[in-house]
Amino acid sequence: MKHFVLVAGCKLPPKQLPFRSYCENRIRQHVAANKAKEDLVFQILDVERGEVVVRTFTYPGGTRTESVAAVRSFEPVTRAHYNGRVFGEGHPGVMSATDIYAAVRNIGIRAPGTLMELSFFSHGYANGPVLVNSVDDGQLERLNPRGQLEAEPLGMRRDPDDRDPRTKDFHEANMGSEELAAFRAAYHPDGINWSWGCAFTHDANEILHHLEYHPDYRSSGLPDGKVLVFRNFTPANLAHLNAFLNVPVPDHRKVEITFGELKLYIRNQIVASYGHALAVASGRRTFGALVGTYAEPDQGPRPLMHVNPNFSRHFTFYRNYFGFTFDPERRRYGLYDPAFT
Repeated sequence: MKHFVLVAGCKLPPKQLPFRSYCENRIRQHVAANKAKEDLVFQILDVERGEVVVRTFTYPGGTRTESVAAVRSFEPVTRAHYNGRVFGEGHPGVMSATDIYAAVRNIGIRAPGTLMELSFFSHGYANGPVLVNSVDDGQLERLNPRGQLEAEPLGMRRDPDDRDPRTKDFHEANMGSEELAAFRAAYHPDGINWSWGCAFTHDANEILHHLEYHPDYRSSGLPDGKVLVFRNFTPANLAHLNAFLNVPVPDHRKVEITFGELKLYIRNQIVASYGHALAVASGRRTFGALVGTYAEPDQGPRPLMHVNPNFSRHFTFYRNYFGFTFDPERRRYGLYDPAFT
């Protein structure tokens, strides 16, 4: 029996996409492709509705049958949970990333080697899927014996008010060795992860754009030692560049930098991304938007999502200089390999 875990994030403005429908469409896609008539179990974790629903397809005598069961309920998400567009603190009843990881670990304990896919249908950015748009402020606030509010630094520990996935989720402070072993044990040898949302940052996109249109740039074969001079970086571009480089560049009006350093800027973002963290933690291939690109909904019946095709120069850069390949469904999601360093 093959298992699938499909997560539906909240419909957030300005693009309130129907993530639960995408989960249902993904189920239809897998069931239609199941020519061998193997038993399939789909677990839908709908964050907004607070529902965990299991749809099981079996084929007794070669005839498809389906059963549906609601196995757990969480607090539904409403506008009352938000301060503007930011999810507020103090809602422990709302589904969290930790509940998703627990669902995977449960498969690893009860049916190891059967998880074919963990998919996040949600908004996203380079640091992970956005399920509710919560905040990790890095501190735990509580009252001391005198009734005064104190803040305790959390370090690598998860913020208990945070509901969204984070790259630190697989650190031993949040997922111990036995839990991580159960998480990994869930996956079939051909199992995959998929984060269907964006990984867009304006500065990464703009810096790649500046590079790809530089007169000395080559789409392949440019040596790391090649010095490039840019006079079109913004102060924000330079701040982002310096944040991911060990040696800061002092002036945005004349950025003199080697191609190898620009590659390091992107490499450091890849390694810091949620796609990479999930790939390493699970030991399985993980598909997701590449840093500096964004996803959008399909058109037509039973839509899913795809990465905007206008990032073709970015795709070529990632392919030729980092060896990235892309998803087999031709949706232009990059393959985060667990072995990437």
